[in-house]
Amino acid sequence: MGHIILKDISKQYDDGIGHQRMVLDGVNLELSHGDFVAVTGVSGSGKTTLLNILGTLLAPDSGTYLLDGEPINDMEEEALRKIRNQSIGFVFQDHRLLPQLNAWQNMLLPVLACRKKPSDDDLAWARQMTEMLNISHVRQQMPSTLSGGEKSRVALCRALVMRPRLLLADEPTGQLDKLHAHEVGELLKEVNRQLDTTIMVVTHDSQLASVAPTIYELTNGKLTLPTTT
Repeated sequence: MGHIILKDISKQYDDGIGHQRMVLDGVNLELSHGDFVAVTGVSGSGKTTLLNILGTLLAPDSGTYLLDGEPINDMEEEALRKIRNQSIGFVFQDHRLLPQLNAWQNMLLPVLACRKKPSDDDLAWARQMTEMLNISHVRQQMPSTLSGGEKSRVALCRALVMRPRLLLADEPTGQLDKLHAHEVGELLKEVNRQLDTTIMVVTHDSQLASVAPTIYELTNGKLTLPTTT
C-alpha cells in the first residue's frame, strides 16, 4: 500500500491583479510502496501545493491522482476526510500540537477522530511508536515543556498512529537547529526502513533532502528527473 500516480497535475492561482500564476504545470510522478523521496525548490515554487494535493487538502485544476488505484479527484469530501485520517499522515513545520493536551493525548488525536476511544491495539501501537522514536518518557508532558526535537517526535508519532499508507512532511525541520534537523531526517529514514511507509518530504534544506534515496527538484511548475543519492 502507498502506491501513488500523478498524471499531468496542474494548479494555478489568481495573483491578485487579474492574472493566473501557474504553480504546477503538468506534474507527473509515480511512487511505489515504501519509496522515500524529497522534493526541493525555492520558496514559492509550489512544493506545499504539491504536498497538499497529495494529502487531499487541495484539488488540482486538472490531471489525475491515484492512491493505491483509487481515483482521488472525483471523491466526495466525506470520503476524502476518511482517506486523510486513516491513510495519510501529516508532519508540519510548526508541529500543530494542541497546547491543552499532553503529548500522549496529542499522539492519539487521529484515533479519536475515527472512533470514540482507542482500542488496545491502538494503544499498543502508539506505545511502540513512542519507544521507536524515544519519547516514552515525555508522554505526560504538555507541549510547552517539550524541546523542539521532542515536539517533532510527538508530531511524527501522531502522524504514524493510524498506520498511514503515505507520510507527508512539509518543511519539518524549518524551525529546528542543525542538530535537531539532522535528528528528524534520521527519524524519517528509520520510519521508512522499519515500517516501509511511503514518504514524501518537501524542503529547501539540502541536509534533510540528502537522507532520501531519491530527490526531485520543483522548478517552473515541473518536477525534474530524479537523481539517486
